[in-house]
Amino acid sequence: MKQTHRLATVVLAAALGAGLAGEGAALASIPPEPSVPAAPARPQVAIDQYATGKVISHTRLAVRSRPTTHSKRQYWLKPGQKFQIKCWTRGQRIGDTRVWYRMGYSSPKDYVTAYYVKIIKGRVHRC
Repeated sequence: MKQTHRLATVVLAAALGAGLAGEGAALASIPPEPSVPAAPARPQVAIDQYATGKVISHTRLAVRSRPTTHSKRQYWLKPGQKFQIKCWTRGQRIGDTRVWYRMGYSSPKDYVTAYYVKIIKGRVHRC
């Protein structure tokens, strides 16, 4: 349909250029070309969109490959260290919670227990 309007516009412009149509009548009879709304942009996930957590334990906090203390320890977080949190999931009970946080920007299998983490910015969604 868009091509039909373009073709009509080109033909009409050629006719005006050749002097075959009257100026005012030709311009008044051209229907406005319908505007096509742009497709909404897909949201990009940026690091700023992740929640930020802070380690509140007095000793270092183990980062695990799964949400359990029986899984492989990947590395440690220091007390007071801030990090990005992608989402939360249920896992082994630590203290009074079964919530574990999945790290935001690291490899996809890094978890820490929520018992020793305080959310200081943003909102954490379920994985």
